[in-house]
Amino acid sequence: MTSKNNKLNLNEAAKAIVLAAFAALCSLPANAQDSSSVLFMNCELYTAGQKNYPEGALGIRNGKIEYAGRAVAAPKTGYDKVIDLKGKHVYPALIASNTTLGLTEIFAVRATNDYRESGSMNPNARAVSAYNAESEIAATVRANGVLFAQICPRGGVLSGTSSAMVLDGLNWEDAAYHTDEGLHLNWPRMYQPAGDEDDPEAYKANEDYIENLREIRDFFEKARAYSKRDIPLERDLRLEALREVFSGEKRLYVHTDFIKEIREVTLFKNDFDLPKVTLVGGYDAWMAADLLRENKVSVMVKRVNSLPKFAEDAVDAAFTLPAKLAAAGVDFCFQMAGSMEAMQNRNIAFNAGSAIGYGLDRDEALKALTIKPAEILGIDHRTGSLQPGKEANFIITSGDLFDMRSSTVEEMYFQGRSLELETKQKRLYEKFSGKTDKP
Repeated sequence: MTSKNNKLNLNEAAKAIVLAAFAALCSLPANAQDSSSVLFMNCELYTAGQKNYPEGALGIRNGKIEYAGRAVAAPKTGYDKVIDLKGKHVYPALIASNTTLGLTEIFAVRATNDYRESGSMNPNARAVSAYNAESEIAATVRANGVLFAQICPRGGVLSGTSSAMVLDGLNWEDAAYHTDEGLHLNWPRMYQPAGDEDDPEAYKANEDYIENLREIRDFFEKARAYSKRDIPLERDLRLEALREVFSGEKRLYVHTDFIKEIREVTLFKNDFDLPKVTLVGGYDAWMAADLLRENKVSVMVKRVNSLPKFAEDAVDAAFTLPAKLAAAGVDFCFQMAGSMEAMQNRNIAFNAGSAIGYGLDRDEALKALTIKPAEILGIDHRTGSLQPGKEANFIITSGDLFDMRSSTVEEMYFQGRSLELETKQKRLYEKFSGKTDKP
């Protein structure tokens, strides 16, 4: 009898241990930090901060950066592993801004596109809840060095809120890095395309511009009055979404291009005392560089590889814009919005490389892919540069990051954990390579 009871107790204890271990495993977040410590030696280290190190070292511990500096001064002991990266380059992980990545998969299949709501005023719409963490496109973008993406809604006047996502996770909750960080406003155009968007002469005046602008101002006046009440008489989800824009907890992203509109946006910012405003597009931003710098308005510049918008514009207008903004001291970052934008984010580093060819300093180009978008998105205290105390989010490449002929991203780390860079294209290549006779 005693023996049987002991056996039953042992079985129950074993079951309890297994269940407890399973529960503990399930409670760990998918993006848990790596608790190991690694010292990467003898690499070309680009910090996106104050200095670069041709013979550098990067030490990480418990998912954070512990050392970033010269290899000869790096502590050689106390690390679990020391890895020699001779000939390799180390950069902060890249950030893609203003994209529908994860919100659209196959453009021609409507069921895979979820980036806009019906109606014109939808400040309460949240892009984060529609994010597809299993996107095959996101995997190809990550394989080219992009770890974070600002996913944005589209359409209407107030499209909704964007969120910064890490391109790694089981679901949108797991991938969320900084949710609802900003609200997107599509500023009415003074001039509208009269035909093809690529036709630099096909523009006509928008006769409804004044009325469109009045509707926006009226809505913001109502929202400002609403935000002054801690406990409103009647809760309005649309007005509630603007409360944090007035307090500065959320950034207002204004999508616009032309100089007259940019001046109107600056006036709008001051009239409503909006702490954080960023232009998205900003084709003519160089004309108002002093105004933007003085009013602390940053710019997410349009895709560098773009045609001029007007017949009288220089053919390289979009290519030279980043260099002009950098020279004027305007904060900016790169984005790839436009045709096939989700998949084009994999080329964002090469897009910056084109700007380098038209006068942009290399360090400024790297900052516009890393620390500058991190500052705009409000995540610069965690990531965006390789500095002690920040998360160990970085990439290791062979070749120049900005040169599509030589750049290959070999490894990516998120919070000190190496990520898989497998893509559907790589799997198909391995599957079918050698199946046919080579010429």
